[in-house]
Formats: sequence, structure tokens, C-alpha cells
Amino acid sequence: MLVVHIQRSLKEKEENDTSSVAISDESSSRHIPLLLKSKLLIVDLAGSERIDKSGSEGHMLEEAKFINLSLTSLGKCINALAENSPHIPTRDSKLTRLLRDSFGGTARTSLIITIGPSARHYSETSSTIMFSQRAMKIVNTVKLKEEVDYETLYRKLEYQVDYLTSELDRQQKLRVNEKVHMEKELKEYEATLAEIERNFAVKSENLEKEKSHLELEIKKLKEDLNTEKASKDRMSENIIQLETSVKHNEQQQLENSLYQKVLADTTKMHEQKIVELLKQLEDEQSRSASLEKQLNETKQHLSEAQRLLQMQENIAKDIKKELSRLKEESTSQIKLLQQTNDELLSEKALIYEELKSVQEKVLYEARYRKSLEDEVLKLKKALSENNADLESRGTYGMIRSASSLGGGDAVYMPRPIKTRETISGQRDTISKIFEEVGLSNILALLRSEDLDVQIHAVKVVANLAAEDINQERIVEEGGLDALLLLLETSENTTIHRVTAGAIANLAMNGSNQGLIMNRGGARLLANVASKTDDPQTLRMVAGAIANLCGNEKLHVMLKEDGGIKALLGMVRSGHNDVIAQIARGIANFAKCESRAISQGHRKGRSLLIEENALNWMVANSTTFSASTRRHIELAFCHLAQNEENAREIISTGGIKELVRILQESSREDIRNLAKKALNSNPLFLSGIQ
Repeated sequence: MLVVHIQRSLKEKEENDTSSVAISDESSSRHIPLLLKSKLLIVDLAGSERIDKSGSEGHMLEEAKFINLSLTSLGKCINALAENSPHIPTRDSKLTRLLRDSFGGTARTSLIITIGPSARHYSETSSTIMFSQRAMKIVNTVKLKEEVDYETLYRKLEYQVDYLTSELDRQQKLRVNEKVHMEKELKEYEATLAEIERNFAVKSENLEKEKSHLELEIKKLKEDLNTEKASKDRMSENIIQLETSVKHNEQQQLENSLYQKVLADTTKMHEQKIVELLKQLEDEQSRSASLEKQLNETKQHLSEAQRLLQMQENIAKDIKKELSRLKEESTSQIKLLQQTNDELLSEKALIYEELKSVQEKVLYEARYRKSLEDEVLKLKKALSENNADLESRGTYGMIRSASSLGGGDAVYMPRPIKTRETISGQRDTISKIFEEVGLSNILALLRSEDLDVQIHAVKVVANLAAEDINQERIVEEGGLDALLLLLETSENTTIHRVTAGAIANLAMNGSNQGLIMNRGGARLLANVASKTDDPQTLRMVAGAIANLCGNEKLHVMLKEDGGIKALLGMVRSGHNDVIAQIARGIANFAKCESRAISQGHRKGRSLLIEENALNWMVANSTTFSASTRRHIELAFCHLAQNEENAREIISTGGIKELVRILQESSREDIRNLAKKALNSNPLFLSGIQ
């Protein structure tokens, strides 16, 4: 039987279809990604066997019985479906259970029967044809299996939320910047307007003063001119009077000669006065002309001043118009800014309400967290006795070696003997914390600012991770991510030790091993190993890496992240427990690698030899305790199974070590591996001879 599971995303199909029309962001954001799932079963059914014809005996007879039993169960299901029976006996055999979707289900089924032309097998041929006729009566209802790809949908919605949040922040910043810019321009316009108004007022005041001064001068000149005209009129009257008097005197001259001389003198005197008056009149006329010229110049200056004043008034009118226009624009912009400000204030009020609710939630969480920390502090005393015992043995809880994937013997750590009272007390304490506090709250305490609370929280998680039933829930609640983050950010040795122990417990599960590697767990463990010399911390780190070595799919990644190099580098501590974990990890690695090479999954020289582990194994195979020696011997025998490693093993004196293991090893399976390696490799046989 061949079973093939197929899964396809509709979104990927649309993206890979070059002939389809491009979908806009808006429509694609409303599209819900779907998954199409299908299962293909290809089954080769054996023919029904008759014992008297086949002559089967022994093992073949038992096999024929099981074949006939499975085919009989399949025939019962076909008969029940053909007769529309209410009960279909699909649970009578594994075959009918696996094929329950193919007959009477939602699958599209094709049945090919083969028959022989011999008359000797007439009964088998007829029963096969009748079986196919009954099978043809079955009608399957083919259905399309579609599931919503919630993971893709979640990532898309999360991206859209982040994009909209950033766009909202950007719009708010743009609005604030625009508001500040508009306010700055408005202030500049107001300052310019005030400056223009001040200049206009000063110029108007100067022009008014000059106008008043010119008016005063014109008035004064007019008064002087009037005075000169009055004096000129008086002088003209005097001249007229003198002329009349002269005429009268001339008339009297005839009458009175006695007075002729007097009159002559008087006339002469008057003539002189007339000449003087005429001269004075000419002076006055010239002065009047100069005054008139000055008056004309003053009038011209005044007209020029009026023209300038008119130009200033026109400029002032233009400035007023421009100011009114700027004022209207400023008013509209101010209204727009006020409207934007009102919207921002409303948004600010909403954000303030949300912030207030968030602050209330944060305060509630802080109080709740404080209460949890108080509860943990109350339970510290109960944990202190247990933690002392836990630190004296391997990891917190227990560090079990991950059995090699794909079957085979697992390599286990030696565990110290514990009394029933100690185990019961530890479990009671852990269950009490788990029930009263809750896993999510315990994981939340990993981020506590109190180092003591943080350490006890990691210890509780490490103890919970020692049980298989708790590991999946710890990973789902984000415990693995929290432990890796704590291992990366903390500088405390106790935190490193306890966190490495918790990761080691989680690494006992095969599915968790991939998660630990993909999230950089091996790199973080190697980093911790390079920074500390504490034997207990190194033991926890070595135990975690040793568990990861039990997964052959992770070997290359483990080497690239420096896990193997870090494991061998911890030999520097010289501590027996650390060396034991290193030997266990090397044994797990060599065993999985040997299995992968034998199954054809891998070729080439061992990664352990590339990291120079072989020299250390040969040099220290008889140095350490019995359990450590067994791990080293097991790793060495598995490395010897690969022909690509033969030359390095011979060059390091490994043949003598294989012979010693064959003769002195305390475990029979290790001796058998050494014997198999020596007998199967010609290079080893020639080296022995």
C-alpha cells in the first residue's frame, strides 16, 4: 500500500498562474486563502489463496490466513455497501479501516481485477468477478476538501494592521508638520502686514506734516503778497494825489508867482519823491515777481507732493487689497487648520480614551502580576528544598536522552536513585504551583524584573518540561521562545544554568528539537558554553546539545551553528558530569549518523571526525567512569561502521581500540558492533595482521 498526502494553497496557484490577471491589493486583501487537501491510495490486494492448491506450510500458511482474513473483511464491507446495510464492518481489519474512504466515502475509486484463463481456477475467477460486480454497485460521493489557511490569513491581516498603523502615524506626523508650517507662515504674514501698516502710518504722518508745513508757507506768502499789494495801492494813491496836486500847483503857479519858486522846489522835491517811489515800486514789483516765482515753485512742489501722496494712497490701497486677500486666505487656512485641529483633538480624545483603558489594563496586569509574584514568593520556601535536590542531579526535573529517530537502542543518562518521598514531594509542589498559578502566568513571570522571581519561574518551567504531557503546552504558550530569549539576554549564571536545563528537557521531544534548532537554540547554547566555566551550567548545556544530537536531520545545522564544536570545547572543564554528557551526545550523534549512512540517506566522512572528536575519543576511551566509557565505545564502534572513516581511524590508532572494545567491553551489543566493524572492513583486517 502506498499513501500519498497532497496539499496545495489556492493563493500559491493564483500567484504562479502567468495567464491570470493581476489582482489589486484591495481585492487580494479581501481574499481568504484556502488549502486543498487530498490523499492518494495505491493498494495491491493479494489474491484469495486456497491452502489445498498452494500447499503453503509454516510461516507461509500463517501469512495466507491473514491475507484471506483481510480479503474476507473487505468482501463483507463491499456486500454491506452493495445491499445498503445500516452497519459497515470497517473495523474488522486494518485493510478495511485504511480503505474506508475508498468504498462508500468521498473518494474517486478505480478497481482493477486480474483473472486467469485456466479452468482449474474457475471458482476463484468467478468469485473475483462477483466481487467486482458487487463493488460496481457502490456509489461514491466525491467532495472537494477545502480548509481556510488561517496562518497565511493571520500573517496577511497582521501585515495590513502594521501597514495601516504606520500609515496613520505618518498621516498624523504630516498633519502636525503641515499645521506647524501653516502657523509659521501665518505668523510671517502677520508680521509682514504689521510692518507694512507701521511703514504706511509713518509715511502718511510725514506726508501730513509736510502738507501742513507747505500750507503754512503758502498762507504766509499769500499774506506777504496781500501786504505788498496794499502798500502798492497806497503808493499808487499817493502818486495820483501828487499828480493832482502838481496839476493844482501848476494851475496855482499861474495864479501865484510868489509861490512859484516854492512850488518849483516842492515840485522838485515831489519829483524826487516820485522817482524814489517809482524806484521803490520797481523794487516792490521785482520782489513781487520773485515772490510769485517762489509761489509757483511752492505750488509745483505742492502738486508734486500731492502726486506722491496720491501714489502713496494708491500703493496703500493695493497693499490693503493684498492684505485683505492674504487675510481671506489666512482666514480660510485658519478655518481649515481649526477643522484639522478639531479632528486631531477628536482623534486625540479617542486615543486618550484608548490610552486610559490600556493604562487601566496595565495597572490591572501589574496588580495581578504583583499578586502572582507574591504567590511565587510564598512558594519559594517549598521549592528551595526540592531545587537543592534537583541541582544535585542532572537537569531540573530530569534530562533524558532523546532516543535515536527511526528505531534502535536509545542511549540513556545514568540517573541518581531517589526515594519515593522525594519524588512525591517534588510532584506535589509542581502540581500545586501549576494549579494555583497557571502555565501562562508562570511564563509571564519569566519577564519579571525581580531576578529571584525569574529564577524560580524558570525552575518551575524546567520541572514542568520534564513531563512529556506538559511539553507541547509549554511550546504552544510561547515558553520555548521565552526561554531562548532569556538565554540570549540574561547575564546571570543561575539563569543560564536553569534555562539550559529547561531547554534540555524540551529537547527530549523530536518535534521540539526542530523548533529549537530553527530558532537558533544551538547557537545560543554554544554562546553560553563559551562564556562560562561553571560545571553545573556546562552540564546543562552539554545535556541539551546531547539531546539535539539524537536527531540525524539536524546534524548539519548543528555543525553550522557551532553545536558540535561547543560540545567538544566543554571538555576543558574536566568535570566528570560534563564529560558524561559530552560522551552521551557523541554517542547519539554517531549512532544516528551510522543509521543514516546504512539507509543511504548520507554519504561521506563523519562530521565528528571533521570536528576532531576522534582523537579525543581514542585518547580518553579508558580514562573516565564506566558509563562514560560505554558511551565513547559505542560512538567509536558506530564511526567504524562507515568505510569513509577507516583511514582516519587507522591513522589515530583506532584498530587497537576496536580490538580492546571487542575483548574488554562490558556490553555485548558494543562487542558485536566492534566485531562487525573489524570483519566487514578489509583495511581493519589488514591492520590487525
